[in-house]
Amino acid sequence: MAFTVAFDPENPDLTSDTETQNEIFIQVFNSADGELFNRLYLEDSISNFSGEPLTGAARLKFFKEFLANKPSLKAKVTHSYVAGDVALIGVEYSIETTDPDGEPVLLEGNCTDVLRQLEDGRWLMAIDRPVASTGLVAE
Repeated sequence: MAFTVAFDPENPDLTSDTETQNEIFIQVFNSADGELFNRLYLEDSISNFSGEPLTGAARLKFFKEFLANKPSLKAKVTHSYVAGDVALIGVEYSIETTDPDGEPVLLEGNCTDVLRQLEDGRWLMAIDRPVASTGLVAE
């Protein structure tokens, strides 16, 4: 996949620039590569995208399965705060995907993300907490 922003898939960096971070996140999500998407997260990161908090192997498994349907993410940053090596970011998102029967599904909501800067300077996701207002991912 070609990225419109500088991005190293082997050593991902969501950067300290919120708009660049958002663009990288969207492009990696839309690549449908669950393993690559999971690399945007710290090993012990928590994502409740599935509807329950997942980390490690369970998070990777969910990402691979969900992204296999090639959903399309759109996201807009609503606010961003950086304090030292921690960033808090608010995002409005929409995801177009399909249900198991192939019917279109629209997931919309707001997300609160916490990123942490590593010792090598890279920024990765520590907490990913989307809250859907329409179309629940997990029931």
